[in-house]
Amino acid sequence: MKKIRLRTRFIILFAGIMILSLFLFAYRSNYFQHRQMIKEMREKAYALSQQMNSVWDFMAIHQDRINYDANGKFYFKGLHCSLVGKSIGKLFGQKTGYVTRYVNHNPRNKDDTPDDFESAALISFRSDKSLSEVYELTEYKGMPVFRYITPMYMDKSCLDCHGEPAGELDIVGFPKEGWKVGDLGGALSIIMPTDDYIQSSKANIYQEIAFFSGCMLVFILITYYATARLVTNPLEKLKLGIEQVKSGNFYVDLDAINAEGEIKELGHEFEEMIKELRMVYNDLEDKVELRTQDLAKANEILERQQTMLEAVNISLREDNKYKSDFLAIMSHELRTPLTSIIDFAELLENSSITKDDDRTAVHEIKNNGKVLLRLINNTLEIARLEAGKTDFIPEPVDFIDVAGNVCASMASLIHKKDLKVTKKIDDSVPVIIADREKIRSIVENLLSNAIKFTNYGLEIDLTINYDSQSD
Repeated sequence: MKKIRLRTRFIILFAGIMILSLFLFAYRSNYFQHRQMIKEMREKAYALSQQMNSVWDFMAIHQDRINYDANGKFYFKGLHCSLVGKSIGKLFGQKTGYVTRYVNHNPRNKDDTPDDFESAALISFRSDKSLSEVYELTEYKGMPVFRYITPMYMDKSCLDCHGEPAGELDIVGFPKEGWKVGDLGGALSIIMPTDDYIQSSKANIYQEIAFFSGCMLVFILITYYATARLVTNPLEKLKLGIEQVKSGNFYVDLDAINAEGEIKELGHEFEEMIKELRMVYNDLEDKVELRTQDLAKANEILERQQTMLEAVNISLREDNKYKSDFLAIMSHELRTPLTSIIDFAELLENSSITKDDDRTAVHEIKNNGKVLLRLINNTLEIARLEAGKTDFIPEPVDFIDVAGNVCASMASLIHKKDLKVTKKIDDSVPVIIADREKIRSIVENLLSNAIKFTNYGLEIDLTINYDSQSD
């Protein structure tokens, strides 16, 4: 994979910083715009609720003036607090799009039945009399709105229509609720559309992002130019100088990179290093020439030593051949008299010797002669193997016969140590094609070792199995 250049890395870094900064700025701007919108709408809703409450209070205070004429005669005009408040709210809503409602859990008019938001607020006002308002940004009839609700508590002027005794018809003709001063009589609910606020908030956010992006872009361009001027361009020139040094040119002037600060110091350090390399290189050439001459002399000495080593190897091979020939001749020469000794011992053993001691002595001579003959045969076989003259005679070999012959030939040794040899040959062992004498020699050597290292009177198991998986 191709390495990314330093200038490209700076571009990627600046782009990443700009994107991250824009994201954080947009998030922060949106957060504060949202908070500011809620604050402004809450203040506006609070002012509107105070105005509506003031109208309600004004109508309650001046009911007598409205309903009595100049002569003091009472005549109810029907202009009560609730009617005036709702009428003003409706007129105000037609001009602004606001919705003003007076709600209660047990309203006289079903249109004043609270929805879920208003019902929850009424419950909160009843449980906490210190709570003066509840508001939130939400939806109303599928439109984004700001909802504000404030409690309405009974004062003395409200008792004429809503006070005691409960159930008595008031001046409007509705049964009184039996409320007292300070009781929660309902709540003023204001619903304000947020379209204009949202559009204004988005416009402000876009303007701030555009301004911030412009500032960031100018800053990045200035930083990029300064970085290219002070860092990347000098490093490019320094890199070209180093590449010339790599190609073998040790006469490079690094003062021409026009760098400042640490890069200029780095250039000076490289220049000093190049001077030292030039000195080392010149000295190295002289040493290489001397070492080449020394190597030529060493090669001459090595060639002479190699010639001497070849002569020694030839002599060793001849000595080894003499040793093998000597072993073969000696083994062959020893076998002839030893065979005669064994034959004469067998003749004596089968003759009319009556004394047990003499018969035992003859028997020992014969058995020890056979042991010595086996040792000579092994020595001769080793000599043949080393000389590469051994022959392989393949023929069918039955391990039952091999085990029986070996045990019979070593019967005297087994009897001498009072051992018991048990042959365990598995029925699955097949007849194989092999060199019978070599197989017999292997089994004989194994049994001989077992006899040698087994204490008197113990038992030896000669076990032969067959592994069908590996054949």
